[in-house]
Amino acid sequence: MTNKLPKPIRPENDDCCGGGGCCPCVWDTYFNALDLWEEQEEKEKALAENKWVRTTNERTD
Repeated sequence: MTNKLPKPIRPENDDCCGGGGCCPCVWDTYFNALDLWEEQEEKEKALAENKWVRTTNERTD
């Protein structure tokens, strides 16, 4: 992957006003970024496992 997303930094509790008036809330932004990061990590893991399986199969053939 060329543009790897950094893991988002969790906001401090006092970063949120708690009043529900901010749009988007710092927590909305954080959780959206975290979802994207986790998806990226899962794809990288799957690609690495697939590559490992192919390499292992090539050695046994």
